[in-house]
Amino acid sequence: MSARISYVEPQNASTEVQQLYEHRLGGKPGSIHKIMARQPKALTAFLAFYASVGRSLDRRLYELVYIRTSLLNQCHY
Repeated sequence: MSARISYVEPQNASTEVQQLYEHRLGGKPGSIHKIMARQPKALTAFLAFYASVGRSLDRRLYELVYIRTSLLNQCHY
């Protein structure tokens, strides 16, 4: 299955997005990041929010919320 919205792959990304991929995502952007990269400001805000939530929860609880949300959304990714 292919995405309906094209991904911003690292080799085709703007310098700003390449830096986000490298420095914030360790050079391994996921599908959601590649889609959000079409709007770099949205990706930057998302990464900040996501990091904040991750720091505010116990790691085990964070993983359980992540898995449960994926299951509720029938996301097997």
